[in-house]
Amino acid sequence: MSETNVETKSWKKVLKIVLNVFLWLFVAFAVVVTVLAFAAQRSADGIPTINGKCYLTVLSPSMSPTFKEGDLIVCKKLSVQGQTSLKEGDIISFHAMLDINGDGVAEDVINTHRVVAVEMSPDGSQAVRYTTRGDNNAMNDTGSVHYTDVVAKYTGTRFRGLGNFLSFLQQPKGFLIVIVLPLVLFFLYEVFVFIKTFLGIKNAGKKVISTADEELIKQKAVEEYLKQQAAQQAAQQAEEKPSDPSDPPKD
Repeated sequence: MSETNVETKSWKKVLKIVLNVFLWLFVAFAVVVTVLAFAAQRSADGIPTINGKCYLTVLSPSMSPTFKEGDLIVCKKLSVQGQTSLKEGDIISFHAMLDINGDGVAEDVINTHRVVAVEMSPDGSQAVRYTTRGDNNAMNDTGSVHYTDVVAKYTGTRFRGLGNFLSFLQQPKGFLIVIVLPLVLFFLYEVFVFIKTFLGIKNAGKKVISTADEELIKQKAVEEYLKQQAAQQAAQQAEEKPSDPSDPPKD
């Protein structure tokens, strides 16, 4: 076997391994995205929550440069105790009525801003309301946030630009294009590999005819065919040959 054939087979093996690793990483990613999508649907507030962690898409640049529009941030879901024990400097996610589309209609959305002031209860035992402001804003938010509207606290973990992608995947069209179709193709590829491997094992004990042997078989078949043709022509010529007058008459 030549060095070129050895190198070709080696590269094919490496490419096959890389392809398999990439495919299985994609499957793992698809599973995570699917879990997040179903978690958002099952959650009462529509927020993807897994093991006490919320995954939120940043919809505006109001908190830049802490995190930017389109980022995916990780927050900790808060209990009542957590809602009433926040401090200045904490970044919280809370329900707010905002006109996010610019059409004059306020909608209930999850907003994430920093706490700049805390209003305590009369006995000082717990926080009741929070004044918030975006790091990129010059003024505080209009109105304070009641502790019952607080959903989560920012953990400091973010994934740049992943929020827009996750939002697209949560739409039926995006989920179909990015997750479902590639998974179907992956499944078909694995079926093809399985069938190919199965046939290879099944035919392992059978003799493999090389190209040289195949050419030799063809050559022998042609020679045998030519011999048969020559024999038939000789027999035909013998039948058609006129009889010799000197031959004795037949009875």
